[in-house]
Amino acid sequence: MLVCPQCHSENPNNSQVCQQCQTSLTHQSCPQCGHQTPVSEPHCSKCGTFMGKLWQVILAQPMSSDQTEKSLTFDNNYLDLGQRYQIWPSQETETFKVIATTSTHTLYQGQVLDCQPLEQSTLPTLVNQVSDLLKESEEEDPTLLWEQMGIPAHAFPYLTLKDLTPVVPEVYDAWTAWTVNETEVILLPDRTHWQTIPDLVIHQSLLTLQIIYWLNQMVTLWNSLSAINYCQSLLVEENLRLDEDQTFGLLKLYPDRPDAPPSLQQLGQLWQTWLTQGGYPCESKLASLIQRVAEGKLNQVAELRLELQDLAAEQQMTDDQENLTNTQVSPSSLDFVAEELPEFQEELLSDPLEETPTATDIANESTAVLPMELVNLTALGCTDRGRQRHHNEDYFGMNSELNIRQSNQGRIVNGRGLYLVCDGMGGHAAGEVASKMAIETLENFFAQHWQDDFPDQETILQGILLANKKLYDVNQSNASSGSGRMGTTLVLMLVDQTKVAVAHVGDSRVYCISRKKGLEQLTIDHEVGQRAIQQGIEPKLAYARPDAYQLTQALGPHDNKYIQPDIRFIDLAEDTLFLLCSDGLCDNDLVEDYWETYLLPLLKSTQSLDKTMRKLIEFANSYNGHDNITAVLVKLKIRPKVNPKDW
Repeated sequence: MLVCPQCHSENPNNSQVCQQCQTSLTHQSCPQCGHQTPVSEPHCSKCGTFMGKLWQVILAQPMSSDQTEKSLTFDNNYLDLGQRYQIWPSQETETFKVIATTSTHTLYQGQVLDCQPLEQSTLPTLVNQVSDLLKESEEEDPTLLWEQMGIPAHAFPYLTLKDLTPVVPEVYDAWTAWTVNETEVILLPDRTHWQTIPDLVIHQSLLTLQIIYWLNQMVTLWNSLSAINYCQSLLVEENLRLDEDQTFGLLKLYPDRPDAPPSLQQLGQLWQTWLTQGGYPCESKLASLIQRVAEGKLNQVAELRLELQDLAAEQQMTDDQENLTNTQVSPSSLDFVAEELPEFQEELLSDPLEETPTATDIANESTAVLPMELVNLTALGCTDRGRQRHHNEDYFGMNSELNIRQSNQGRIVNGRGLYLVCDGMGGHAAGEVASKMAIETLENFFAQHWQDDFPDQETILQGILLANKKLYDVNQSNASSGSGRMGTTLVLMLVDQTKVAVAHVGDSRVYCISRKKGLEQLTIDHEVGQRAIQQGIEPKLAYARPDAYQLTQALGPHDNKYIQPDIRFIDLAEDTLFLLCSDGLCDNDLVEDYWETYLLPLLKSTQSLDKTMRKLIEFANSYNGHDNITAVLVKLKIRPKVNPKDW
């Protein structure tokens, strides 16, 4: 089966385009020049840009008395007989380098090029079969079934910790190369371009709380790795990586040596080396804590985690005392670390010999919220006439203000914005005039009434009622009545740092997307069908009415006593993407069914709003296209509120 790179749906191997979204399954567009290049080619045939899919390969070769490097030579420079995975040249002198040895195997590392990058691998299918079999039996340990299905043993640690993805890399494929001395082959995501944590700590000026955050993640992971004897993974410096969003992840898993199992003391000594090389003063509280670990005076994982969190809380309260007068500070300011690894298996987190709190236990002990701060604010809007309308009655407005200052106090970001989408009422006179007038009225209103403090509910209501009154007065002066009265829907969003306010009238919508909560619809359509549902009618019956989609509220047709906008306030706790849109885009559950394809990837720093917006509008036209289509994307990147290190 071929997996579509756009919507991830499965297609037969002979498909030229995706049956779901019509994306090409034979060619891909070069990100640099836009030239169409076959997906099997690693470089753009026009500009030479590398476009191939690389995998990290781990080879586990059984030990033998006559083992030589030549025994790792694969036929025709491919790992597999089907010649899908081509051995890729690296910067190393050797194609494969030894990374570890066990009593039975030598482990090698290298890279391979996927010559069939859209073809689905076989391992996920096998793992799903095991899961289904486990449900039908009383067995809880999948290891025996993995062995029976021929899954290599060196893939077991990754499969055991699959709930810790993406911290632990997920196995893409695995098999045994019987023609090469029964060598086990494991394919993992290629993270070699990720930055290492030691490099950041040693060579960049970091915030104290950021360092504690990473250290606590390592300690939290230690228990899980200890349960399967892979703690060595945390002691290899080049294995500790951060993606472009500074999310922690391992390059691969390293087995422990049975004769010399790793200790928490060694981890402390590694941390101490980083601080020393980075020139951090040894008298700081964090340095003192690390010294105790390095000397073996603190050797319990649970105790170390609690001390790290207490240290973070103390630092946070000291640095932010003046600014957090009205904010409740968590006794454990690193509770958010537990949320980064939410699906730890209980048996992997606990020591069978002692009662130690798990990450979930720690998270549940506190309901307070760690203060967050803005890192970046980006927005993009687009409107399209659609394929069946002769003119566009939609209108949108955006006003972003971003001020970034760099000083000895660190990088300070101040950002706020006003974002609006209006859908002129279809079939009404001058719908496009109504939508434009509403946008301009609200932009002028907030320019005057939002100077300092974030607008409260009453201020937002006043702005919306003012827009309605202006439209209503025009209708009255033109003696318009009935279907001749112009009107518009409205969705409005205000952003100030990590505070967000959302208001709406009508059936245009606001969605938000985040990693932890997924997709949320923040607005409820003001229409007859939804009103019936709120009155207790079954949704199926409510929308069987002929007037189910008739608006119950809109700006313009009626005076202010009939306008009751919904207004809500949100405090963000993680990176969030907002989508404001007219119903031409969200009709027929487009957002609900395809948000993971078009919107979720935008939470990554490397994803372009512009390219995704174009694809989203094109897809909405092919999926719907019966109405005008308008979308405004607003992305906020945030992090725990920290201050420069005060050693």
